[in-house]
Amino acid sequence: MDVMTYTDIYGFKHENATIVSKKDEFRRVFIIEDEKHRRFECLKEHPESTHKGSAHWKLSSKDTPPDNYWDVFETSDK
Repeated sequence: MDVMTYTDIYGFKHENATIVSKKDEFRRVFIIEDEKHRRFECLKEHPESTHKGSAHWKLSSKDTPPDNYWDVFETSDK
């Protein structure tokens, strides 16, 4: 796996992240995991159109993530 810097759908950069391999890959997005094992969605550089719509996806604003965005995918220590 390549460890790189990726930009998530809100425009935040994640250094030292890896792509999480999925059996059924999405055409427009992919999932990364950071060093803290948190996962974030990223938009592919040139997302393909699908039969459900031809609109081009865009990144959201850094002002619009959910309040608990940085906590959502953290694993619990049990």
